[in-house]
Amino acid sequence: MDIYETYIENLIQLAEEAIDDCNYQQAKDLLESGLAEEPGYPKLHASMGRLFHYDLENPAMAEKHYHLAIHFKPDYQGVYEDLAWLYIKHKKYIGLEHWMKKARKVKGLNKCMIYENLGKVAEEKEDFKKALKLFKKGLLKSLNDHDASRLKKHIKRNKYKKLELVKKGRSNKH
Repeated sequence: MDIYETYIENLIQLAEEAIDDCNYQQAKDLLESGLAEEPGYPKLHASMGRLFHYDLENPAMAEKHYHLAIHFKPDYQGVYEDLAWLYIKHKKYIGLEHWMKKARKVKGLNKCMIYENLGKVAEEKEDFKKALKLFKKGLLKSLNDHDASRLKKHIKRNKYKKLELVKKGRSNKH
């Protein structure tokens, strides 16, 4: 790591410490100063996205910075997860589907998380057959009991919803 990159990383560390101390304005100022010097540094955008997402609660700015982080580093793993949480929280299923489909192509990314989120999109569309398929794919990719348990609950819920549609005679695509 060169001296300039060390400087930017130190700015990010100082911003994270300010966030830990609930000094969000200081964190924002530090990250903005880093972005003024290095607007294409993905970790700065990721940190800014998290600040806007979790602390300042500005979803539009969080989304903007998450997209920029991915633009400058398409395989930025943690950003996809944060972006998925943002979209789920604000019920932006079209965006969630778009980015999770892109995420499927990223080597090393948590495939369990991707299939779970794609399953949520299908569930929202009441395509329970597709949701079940995606949740089962996620279950096969899960690497811990917590993820597996959560996916099993999604599967159980969607089986119930699918059955309810059949009972109501609306089972054409489900």
